[in-house]
Amino acid sequence: MADNKEINRRDFIQNLSTGAAGIAFASVLSTLAASSPAMAQQPDYYKKMDMSKLGNKLREPNVVEFKPWKSIHDTITSPMITAWGSGDIPESKLAIGFAYITQPDTLGGSTHSHDDHDQWIFLIGGDGKNFLEFDADCEMLLGDKVRKINYSCYFFIPKGTPHCPLVIKRVGKPIVFIDARVNG
Repeated sequence: MADNKEINRRDFIQNLSTGAAGIAFASVLSTLAASSPAMAQQPDYYKKMDMSKLGNKLREPNVVEFKPWKSIHDTITSPMITAWGSGDIPESKLAIGFAYITQPDTLGGSTHSHDDHDQWIFLIGGDGKNFLEFDADCEMLLGDKVRKINYSCYFFIPKGTPHCPLVIKRVGKPIVFIDARVNG
């Protein structure tokens, strides 16, 4: 078995901008490359994330144990998990994060776009029995229109598309939030 890979904050941010996710969140997990002209549109929540507390454990080649981390949002109390793409395994290009939402909140920061990657935001029923049982009211700016949903879905956000904030207005039953991207 491989030892847990040590990574400092600067290396983590570099890995994050070249191939691994952020948000959780959230996004939560949206980042921009430092050389990107869209850096001014970096999500405002990004500076609140304590990247030093992140770090999955490489257990053996191509097998990574999740290590939980705390959301920047007080309403998200369950531990979040994230696959960090090349931050976990150098050849991995998928970056994806999961959060369990039980209360209304505003996620994803202010309106921004990503010039270097597409993004997918999933909202699904999280009661543990049926992903399609969705009891929440949400809305998110996508392009030039606010999309209102009260059903399990995913948002496809092509690179360069303005999006966010994601407003969770009401939560009748818990929902699972998933933020994903694939980097080249």
